[in-house]
Amino acid sequence: MEAARWYLQLDQFEPEQILEQRLTAAQAKNEAGDATSGAAADDFLDALADGTPAPGGGSAAAYAGAAGAALVAMVARLTIGKKKYAAVDAQMQAVLERAESLRAFLQEAVVQDAEAFKVVMDAFRLPKDTLEQQAERKAAIESATLGAAQAPLRVAEKSVEVLDLASQVIAVGNLNAISDGASGAALARAALNGSGLNVRINVNSLETPQLGQPLVDELVVLEHKAVSLESEIRQQLQLRGKLSLP
Repeated sequence: MEAARWYLQLDQFEPEQILEQRLTAAQAKNEAGDATSGAAADDFLDALADGTPAPGGGSAAAYAGAAGAALVAMVARLTIGKKKYAAVDAQMQAVLERAESLRAFLQEAVVQDAEAFKVVMDAFRLPKDTLEQQAERKAAIESATLGAAQAPLRVAEKSVEVLDLASQVIAVGNLNAISDGASGAALARAALNGSGLNVRINVNSLETPQLGQPLVDELVVLEHKAVSLESEIRQQLQLRGKLSLP
């Protein structure tokens, strides 16, 4: 925290602004019955709006991905057990299980992205009085920055999985909820876009960007897959949903 305040000149930064502490406090209030069930989400958005660097775009991307997974799970639940969709019941059960797993991962990633930022700040905080200390600090910063690029890459990977699940519920799920599935897909795509930007900015911050090139290469593969999935989704929305899209 002190490192973040010093290196980023956060004059009004307080420990209470740290995302983990704010969400933990909100959760404790929920469990005690002193706040509404939406308090943790509201607190996250308040923290996001603050003039502090964390939580930032990476956490917001994970949040969007989690919301997308939640919508996919909703459509799957609205399909399971319906006589009209008996033929895809097993498929929707599998989609639901995976969507909930992805939602849990992405919810945790909201905090993990902020934690990755803290590791970078801790590295900047290391002493640099001697040549040996300078070398150790430099290596720590490089390692932490690489880790800060890996965190959003995992979000990007899971977001494409959510997009794939969204494609399935749009194609065969409850037709009355097809727009909800499409909204889930849109949120998953937004999560991929946001996390991808965070991968690239962190890789560019490396003193040796080549170390992060494999991460960028993996991201590009994910982005290409997303384009293909979006094409399938668009086709289903037009044919099955009878939607007129721009």
